[in-house]
Amino acid sequence: MAAENPVTERPLINISDPAQRDTLAPWTYLSSEFHALESELFKTHWLLAGHISSLRERGDYITYDAVGERALVIVDEEGEVRAFHNVCRHRGARLLTESGNCKHRISCPFHGWAYDFNGSLRNVPLPETFTDLSKEEYGLKPLPVEVWQGLVFISFSTQAESVAERLKTVTDDVVPYKIADMDAFAPGYDDLRPYNWKVIHDIDNEGYHVPVGHPSLQQLYGLSYSDRIEHGIPISDATISDKPAKLWSVRNYQKLLPHFDHLPEHRQKSWWYIGLFPNAVIALYPDMVEYYMTIPVSVKETRYIGQQFVLADDRRETRAARYLNNRINAETEAEDESFVLDMQEGMRSSVFPEPTLSSTEMGVHHFHRKIQSSFPVARLRDEPAEGTLRAVNVRLEGGG
Repeated sequence: MAAENPVTERPLINISDPAQRDTLAPWTYLSSEFHALESELFKTHWLLAGHISSLRERGDYITYDAVGERALVIVDEEGEVRAFHNVCRHRGARLLTESGNCKHRISCPFHGWAYDFNGSLRNVPLPETFTDLSKEEYGLKPLPVEVWQGLVFISFSTQAESVAERLKTVTDDVVPYKIADMDAFAPGYDDLRPYNWKVIHDIDNEGYHVPVGHPSLQQLYGLSYSDRIEHGIPISDATISDKPAKLWSVRNYQKLLPHFDHLPEHRQKSWWYIGLFPNAVIALYPDMVEYYMTIPVSVKETRYIGQQFVLADDRRETRAARYLNNRINAETEAEDESFVLDMQEGMRSSVFPEPTLSSTEMGVHHFHRKIQSSFPVARLRDEPAEGTLRAVNVRLEGGG
């Protein structure tokens, strides 16, 4: 979860002021200048980079790219998880790609500078050709890294509050899932989507659309679904219905889902979700856990990334339940994709409304207010004149 400290919470806006609004205006989804500004969210918050199953052995590594920054996370000689900027200290080349294992050292593919897993510069080809090159001064630049319940978080800035402290509200509920003991289930995904990253969270942050927009989820748990904010953390909770569903995937998932001894009774039929501002969600099901996240690429392009994780379980019922879970979520994602595209297109309309939010859409309001708290220019109904957005934001930060 993103730490609150790097962003100063701002007072409630004056909604009687016709120049302001308490939800994001369409221009914030269409403005390249605002996209450049809000990218700073991804440089000042904890970001979910992966899962510990990719970091079991010495030299195992994962990489993470976001808003112009590159990170690598690696297991050092002592088994400690470390993170660094994925940038060679010689000419800035990318050191590692995707994920894998470095057998001996981190070696730059450009000129061969080599680093130990603790970031120390170990080898420079033709060292005699450099003037006063100090290996001690040219180690990799470290990044904050923290592993919480098997999930690996990094940050591109110093964080005053730990992930564990930020997520302590949900920790006791998450511990029984044993996420750190899980392994990846099925291939993950990293897709480029043709819309602004915030639209995805506008859909995902509320369950008001479930009864109409998601027949499978409505039959699975719709009557019990609820959203809430606990100590700044959005949580969505639902319990699988005992009433047999009409849809094949849902009905058989209800029927075949087995008992899981590691989970408490109140989680045996629970589907629940934890929001991690600014860009990620952890979804916890009885049979598996997954995360998904967004990374903005441009004002109208977003990387959509996700992965599922499971505990070892050879029961036929478990295998069937996981298959059906995937079918239900695939149908849901296809439905959401249509809504997201429609909303993105609708924001260009001259009559796109200021949202009239239901109390069940509190997550949308919370998400918008977090962004407005970070960047007061996002409170404005109308986009500032071209080339002035950043200056207007600075002025509003000062109370002007």
